[in-house]
Amino acid sequence: MVGIILAAGTLSGIVARKFRFPDVVLFLLAGIMLGPELAGVLDVRADSVFNQIILIFGSCYILFDGGASLKLSILKEVWITILVITTVGVLVTTAVTGFAAVQILGIPIITALLLGAAISSTDPATLVPVFYAGTGQGATGPSHH
Repeated sequence: MVGIILAAGTLSGIVARKFRFPDVVLFLLAGIMLGPELAGVLDVRADSVFNQIILIFGSCYILFDGGASLKLSILKEVWITILVITTVGVLVTTAVTGFAAVQILGIPIITALLLGAAISSTDPATLVPVFYAGTGQGATGPSHH
């Protein structure tokens, strides 16, 4: 399973770099496609130790890689957007999700807001490539067309 996950991640990263697309999106799509609901190649139980290791390693890698490859010049271009998304966006998403969870799931408001906060959290290491790609310069840096 580790080999399949690493191979899928590596291939997704190569494709993302070639097409100047945020790699996180392709990582998620690869996981969905290889998971039990589609191809069934990978079926890791949510309560397993292996799942915890994957989540910890994956989170550490995404944060490290995002922070290591982040350029201050890029951050200067998109800092306002990221600031709004990571503050106002998180608050609005938390409130809307919390309200919907109370109405639809009938759970207590504090639990619903916790659910909303967990769903709405964002990470600048993930957002910067998305917004940088929107500037026409690609997710991996300036284009040289």
